[in-house]
Amino acid sequence: MKNYCIITMFCVSQILHANQDDITLSLDSNTDEVKSYIIDNVIATGSPIASDISKIPGNVSIINKQNITQMPNMKPADIVKRLAGVYVQRDTGFNPRPSIRIRGINYGTLIMLDGVILSDLEGETRILNQISLYDVERVEVARGAFSSLYGTNAIGGVINFITSMPNKLQLEAIAGYGSEFQKNTANRNVLRFYGSVGNAFLDKKLRTKISVGINSDGGYPNFPAVYGGNNGSNLMGSFVDKVGRRIIGDGGRRDTIIWDTRAKIEYDIGDTSMLSSMFSISNHSYDYKDFTSYLKDGHNIINTDKDYFVGSGFGGYGSYTHIIGNVSYSSEFDEAFFKVSLSSVNLLSFWQDADLTKGGNRFGGPGTTQDINTSSNYLDFLYNFSINNIHSISTALQFRYYYLIQENYSLTDWRKDTNLIGIPILPKREGESFRAYGSQAIVASGYVNLDSNWMDNLSTSFGLRYDYWQNFESFSKGTSSSASSQNQKPLQTQQFSPKASINYNITSYWLMKASVGSGFRMPTLREIFPLNAGEFRSNTDLKPEVGLSFEFGTELQSKYANLSLYYFQTELFDMIYRSGSGITVNDPGIFKNAGYGRINGVEVSAIIPIYDFGTWGSLSLEGNYTLTNSKIIKNSADPSSIGKYLPDIPIHMGNVALHLSSAKTLDYIGKTNNDTNYIGGVYASLWAHFASEFFNDSRNSPVLSNTFGYYEAQFSLNAKLGYIFDRGFDISMQFLNITNNRYYDFYIVQGASFYAQLRYKWNVK
Repeated sequence: MKNYCIITMFCVSQILHANQDDITLSLDSNTDEVKSYIIDNVIATGSPIASDISKIPGNVSIINKQNITQMPNMKPADIVKRLAGVYVQRDTGFNPRPSIRIRGINYGTLIMLDGVILSDLEGETRILNQISLYDVERVEVARGAFSSLYGTNAIGGVINFITSMPNKLQLEAIAGYGSEFQKNTANRNVLRFYGSVGNAFLDKKLRTKISVGINSDGGYPNFPAVYGGNNGSNLMGSFVDKVGRRIIGDGGRRDTIIWDTRAKIEYDIGDTSMLSSMFSISNHSYDYKDFTSYLKDGHNIINTDKDYFVGSGFGGYGSYTHIIGNVSYSSEFDEAFFKVSLSSVNLLSFWQDADLTKGGNRFGGPGTTQDINTSSNYLDFLYNFSINNIHSISTALQFRYYYLIQENYSLTDWRKDTNLIGIPILPKREGESFRAYGSQAIVASGYVNLDSNWMDNLSTSFGLRYDYWQNFESFSKGTSSSASSQNQKPLQTQQFSPKASINYNITSYWLMKASVGSGFRMPTLREIFPLNAGEFRSNTDLKPEVGLSFEFGTELQSKYANLSLYYFQTELFDMIYRSGSGITVNDPGIFKNAGYGRINGVEVSAIIPIYDFGTWGSLSLEGNYTLTNSKIIKNSADPSSIGKYLPDIPIHMGNVALHLSSAKTLDYIGKTNNDTNYIGGVYASLWAHFASEFFNDSRNSPVLSNTFGYYEAQFSLNAKLGYIFDRGFDISMQFLNITNNRYYDFYIVQGASFYAQLRYKWNVK
């Protein structure tokens, strides 16, 4: 295809500007390896069409398959956790609801899978850790405001997880086992299985792949059991934590099963067009078991007849089932490209727990449930054409339909009718829900983007997007919204999101970048209808939170080091802020557009080659540091918070990793290199992660150490050691949190553990 050839030729000339987060391979004359290296410098995220990384605005990272497989990783969120500017909040075990933030912006990171947006009306990306780690071929991360391309939730940046598609017969099988070193401190009995088969037919015009991944583990206790009575001073064995809660045990270990299935197909129509499709079903189910009691009777014997270990809202059992479908058609012309894509992301989930006030206990009895049914649907039209040798224009029309309903029911037996195998249906409920909220929304958007290559070393980009957002059939009911009507007025808004950028290659190894743009995020339904326990009020007058962002930076690429330095700043307007404690009727909680905030900081990254062992591989040192200074400038809802730090944002983050990269690889050509000169199959990685403590409220209340619900300073040391054999086998061992440093990331993180894995990958020559 003509455009692909142009991009490929351009990338060869720009190969020195490879991303600093991409580990470079030693290449021989093998055509497949050269092609793979070139493609690693073409990115589809942060630009309307695939472009060379040196042309994408801002600080961009690419993580390839070799980097993914040779680093300590247990889930997809681990892949991006080590990057500058990226923070994974509540990263405890296999959390079904991880929160990934780029540059400190709440709900400001857009997560995609193969270009399909995964976020829903609650701003959640629950599917992320359901995606099989071994299906991910590549991850692209673009930092900065990208609402000019993607719309809502892209103020901080965009992350695109891309799954693999072989172009010849390829088989892969993986089996692994891991566990804790010390009882009840980390995920126990981790079992993993993965298998995939892909092939190409009709002279490689038809390509298919099917994959299945399964993960099970026994979990570990990550939150305390709190006495719910008025006076527990007579409870022997209990203690009072720093907040004043009486701790009587733990909530049990989280027993988890995750499975993920995916089918992909691509078909080339002639030489210039392609039809592609993807369909996946995945599930994350969990059940808290084996509660630990600290209570003792008069004979100093553990007492287990108290049932404060359930009904807290943190335990119970639940299931998240995702169904994703996508079909797209693309075609290239002499100087143009057209693509139409239809996608649907659906979630069916439920959670159940005991109701202690009505006599429920760990074995059953009265309880409550939370059922969620949500669907996000996308129809996109993209057209790109070249005006001349300098300028090209991309235009797009996008239509979205969202649906979400969350309902709470009373149960006569909360342990009955457990659907923990992920059947894509919600349990049948009796009667009406006692609390619920929901909404639907339609979005119509269009954007135009002008890309200009003024010289070989100078390019600019100007873009403008318009979004029309209309909510309808919004409602809420329940005791927490007693002051509000049952039917809420719809939310309607129009947003313009411009962006401009310039990239300049001062020399062949020195690149400068600068950009300015605006982004926005819609208020989530949980902010509009915060139907939590306590006294909260809905607010259908919430407006979108808008951010004006700019950044400038430089990258130096040489054989001695790859360095990058970026400064970023975001001005947040109409910042969504929670007013009121939500504890009493006289001080109800409500979310308001009350604030104006500022987030600025610095991202520094470096990769330093230490030694090239030739046919035995190479040794390199990688590191990054992020400084994030976030302050509240104005806040009419709480003037006392002015000048204080925004909550949930660490000021300091850093990563250091030492890599021994093997000269062999399974992941660029699907087999090890049979050249006998390549004799080194050993690879190893040692990775240290650090994040400073941070506040959990805008009052900047002191961070309490060793206390549930707070965010302590974080440090973890992780290692991976492996060997690649000549016949497609890869055996590896991971050691996670080697120092057994157990800190609170709201929940307590898991301690030291190990994971051993055998991988086999084969494809026809």
